[in-house]
Amino acid sequence: MGLHISRLEVRNFRNFQNLDINDFPSHAVIVGENGVGKSNLIEAIRLVLDPSLPDSRRVLREEDIWDGHPAGLAGGAEATVVVELQGYDTDDDAKSILSAATVDVDPYTARLTYRFAPRTVIDATDSGLKSIKRPLTTQDYDFITFAGASETNDMRTIRREVALRVLPALRDAESDLQNWRRSPLRDLLERLPLDPANLQMTASVIAAAVDQLTKDDNIGKLERHLTDRLGAMFGPRLAVQPTFGFASSKPDELIRAVRLFFDTARRTGISDTSLGSANVIYLGLLLEALSQQRLDEQFVATLVAVEEPEAHLHVSLQRHLFGYLLRTGQSLILTTHSPHIAAVTPIRSFIVLRTSENGSTATSTAGIPITDDEAADLERYIDVSRAEVLFASSVILVEGLAELYILPALAAAAGFDLDAYGIVVASVHGTDFKPYRALLGPKGLDTPHLIVTDGDAAADKRGLREAGLRRGANLHPDETRAAAIRTQIERLPEPCAVGYQLDRVTLTNELEGINVYVGAQTLETDLCGLFGEEIVQAFRELSTNANAIADVRSGVTNEQNASVAPDIRKQMLKRISELGKGRFAQRLAAHVARKDLLALIHTVASISNDKSSIDTPALRSLGTAAYLFLALDRISHRTRGTALFNASPTTTDCNQPTEGH
Repeated sequence: MGLHISRLEVRNFRNFQNLDINDFPSHAVIVGENGVGKSNLIEAIRLVLDPSLPDSRRVLREEDIWDGHPAGLAGGAEATVVVELQGYDTDDDAKSILSAATVDVDPYTARLTYRFAPRTVIDATDSGLKSIKRPLTTQDYDFITFAGASETNDMRTIRREVALRVLPALRDAESDLQNWRRSPLRDLLERLPLDPANLQMTASVIAAAVDQLTKDDNIGKLERHLTDRLGAMFGPRLAVQPTFGFASSKPDELIRAVRLFFDTARRTGISDTSLGSANVIYLGLLLEALSQQRLDEQFVATLVAVEEPEAHLHVSLQRHLFGYLLRTGQSLILTTHSPHIAAVTPIRSFIVLRTSENGSTATSTAGIPITDDEAADLERYIDVSRAEVLFASSVILVEGLAELYILPALAAAAGFDLDAYGIVVASVHGTDFKPYRALLGPKGLDTPHLIVTDGDAAADKRGLREAGLRRGANLHPDETRAAAIRTQIERLPEPCAVGYQLDRVTLTNELEGINVYVGAQTLETDLCGLFGEEIVQAFRELSTNANAIADVRSGVTNEQNASVAPDIRKQMLKRISELGKGRFAQRLAAHVARKDLLALIHTVASISNDKSSIDTPALRSLGTAAYLFLALDRISHRTRGTALFNASPTTTDCNQPTEGH
């Protein structure tokens, strides 16, 4: 990748009190909720790099200062934007242009700064400088842009050679393409070495065609009528002679009459295309013009920023176009709400903005600690539906479709709308949570999250017990503790032995401290204690096989017994698998969502009708389903500031510990 932004710092500008993005991706896709400052981040970069931005726009107003500043513009608030560039280690032209801005050579790094601060005035009495004591206005401020570490290093030349080109949201691409002055087609055509003789011949042919047209009596009559009317309106001193024509007969101006058509018959022009197609055409012409300018050495590099490019584009075109652009060509910065664009974005290209009490914050995935193979897996994983995790306030990672349906239903039954709080339940379609935790962790998206996984306590075909606890141990950020947990797992007694439950709860408690919630066996069996009748009813609605229904009913009863018969459990799970675990969970979720979960918990836990008494011990008394309620309680505590029940979290929130979130 060539020259690109590597770091961005914004202080006291609009949404941002103190924003510092150290790993700014070379291709950056900026996501975040409405009002978080995506467009304002682009505007901050424009203050430094956009040569088309007039100086009057670089003079800030009261509303441009971060509104949480204690003094504001009147009290002398200072706003700064620092842009650092890298990627020019082998570009001698860039080294020359950026010599005054270069602050490091390993790798080569250039720093460009915009500062908006109160001016100092000369004190005639003391012959020195003093600050203004009264409340300040915009007129008391100056801005400066400079290169490198010294404010005396002028950067206007740099801004011409390393420029930012911004395509705003909801732009009128059709109008721009039809306006010669604004169309990128102008630059492409004007740089062509056209043959003057051919231009002269073309002008002659056009003049002959116009003459032929005006031989029509109706055309001639219209010209005479217009001449008479306009002559009367202008008077003799400003006489005009209106004349019809296809284009100017001047050879040098013929190029302005060239129009872009989209069929060989030249019948479909830009006005005949859709708004989305016009936007794509405009972007394509712009990128081609910039490419030609770079080849002609008109500048060192141009960075292109496009705001909300999904406007008017069909979803398949969004995926194809930006899947291509984000992996090729020059540095590109996008702001978007589109999960379709997010789904084709390279995993190391995201910047996520979030609101906070101290201004909007940003996290970048450029430095996410995963291998290239894991990155490729994540890019395949993030399709349109799972791209929601990029926009989420919090995420619950689960194994498969069953949990994907059941967890939101459990939350709804407790009066907790996950969507309203931006909480996404995302399936990893398996049990390898490690790369997804890296994506959501502090070196990735830094999104609060937790993991819900099956316990798989019974021995598998290899004779391995407690697969869920082992998964949790492997996710522990402290390898010493992870090893200790694995040792404790090996020492667990058999499930029916004395002390097994107590020892196992000790391990699940510790894993919950790193936001990993481990069940007993599998979701369907874990729910039997609380939702046995709902399980049978959901199965009956999907199957007419009497033997299968009987096996499921027998399986539910088996799970409610003190001692579980493995063969009966296996037969129940087989019947559900034959039906389809996802399909069954979908129907079961409808039954679960209609339950009054708080009332059910009061009844099962034998506690008074007082919500505050639903504490951690009460939830654990619910048996094998307890981990689901504890997980929902934790995510509620993190996103709403209040617990769903009254279970005290082992850690303060989903941001602890450092690797586990």
